[in-house]
Amino acid sequence: MKSIIYIHISIITFSILIVVSSITKLINYDGIFTYYHKNFKREILKDPNYPWDLPIKYYIQDKVMEKNVKIAISEIEKNTCIKFEKRSSFFNDTPGLIFKIGSSCSSFYGRQSHNHSQEIWLSSKCYINPYIILHEIGHALGLMHEHARMGRDEYITIDDSQLDDHGRENFHIRNNTTYYKNYSTGYDYASVMHYGPYDFGSTLKWLFGYPVMESKLYQQYTWMMGQHEKATFNDYKRINLAHCNRCGWVDDETGEIKKNNIKNNKASRKKQKKMADCKNSGYPNFTDCNKCICPTGYTGDSCEKIIDSDSKCNETIFYANETIRYILLVDKMNCYIQIKTNITNTNVQFNVSYVNAPPFKNGICVESSAFQIKYRRDRGVTGLLLCGHDPRLLTITSESKNILFFYQGIYYHSFIAFSFRAVNKTKN
Repeated sequence: MKSIIYIHISIITFSILIVVSSITKLINYDGIFTYYHKNFKREILKDPNYPWDLPIKYYIQDKVMEKNVKIAISEIEKNTCIKFEKRSSFFNDTPGLIFKIGSSCSSFYGRQSHNHSQEIWLSSKCYINPYIILHEIGHALGLMHEHARMGRDEYITIDDSQLDDHGRENFHIRNNTTYYKNYSTGYDYASVMHYGPYDFGSTLKWLFGYPVMESKLYQQYTWMMGQHEKATFNDYKRINLAHCNRCGWVDDETGEIKKNNIKNNKASRKKQKKMADCKNSGYPNFTDCNKCICPTGYTGDSCEKIIDSDSKCNETIFYANETIRYILLVDKMNCYIQIKTNITNTNVQFNVSYVNAPPFKNGICVESSAFQIKYRRDRGVTGLLLCGHDPRLLTITSESKNILFFYQGIYYHSFIAFSFRAVNKTKN
């Protein structure tokens, strides 16, 4: 009798896992290239022949998805220059977006026509989450998948043996920079345009814990992939610099930050718009070029300041030298801690010895409830996130001369034990 019960339980469990795997595939079969665009794939499409005219018109075919489509659109409007205009009936005589019920999630990359609308298809497993919808709208605005950008092989490994033809297409890198720009942004594991580690993988290998993608840097980055909770700072930054470069911060042809943004001679400066000197990977606000849009953790007109910490945090600025210093943070509080080194040819080494951080959300470590270590040169990139209880030693060396650490203690028993020191640039 017990054997029969165990068999039934095993069958039910296996069936549930198969369904979950199928749902994952339905959600992520989403990128469509036209023949014209299919040979290019990078971070964001900027096609001078097909720019979007604002506001972008849209129509929602079914009421069941209307609430979440509006939430996704609202998030884009709050964080970018992109504006939308809702239509009450179907249209196909002008460019715009038609949200339709489909068997999976899919969207075209960029605007497709001068005089016709284009579809975004959403299955019931997709329109249930506004940020999956935002992912698809991101494609229509030109955003590419993060895991398919140029240079991605420095950051992730991919198990090609698990991918079918469609999967390979969604992971394949196109090395053409004419249409796709990175706007000097770094690889972001937490991008809303990044697939999860098991997406498109073999169901059998998924059951045994073999991912399609893994981080080459730290395992914690793998746990950040595939979040559908928010678009990141760099996701919005790429949209804004592609569609709203009103301050002339980047070169429209190359997507690179202009070297003479700040250091111009007097004659050329008079011809240019007055523009803020943005620090810490901020960029000029498209509504006011004298002010900057700042990454998480930074504030001020030029992003030169750190966000204020709770009073319980006490000291929040430290200077590293060759002597190891130990810090223990315990309590329910929010602290933004900066660690710098002023010693020539040194960076900051940050060692985590024990952590009890906020829990994972649906198996993913997300920015809204995690400790965060910003150590990379691009401060617009989501830092390394720490979730859950982890006693393993973690050693990180900054890419510049400082580290910004966010302690987000949501419980009184939240804590982290870490140490830091200055090390030579060649040391790990």
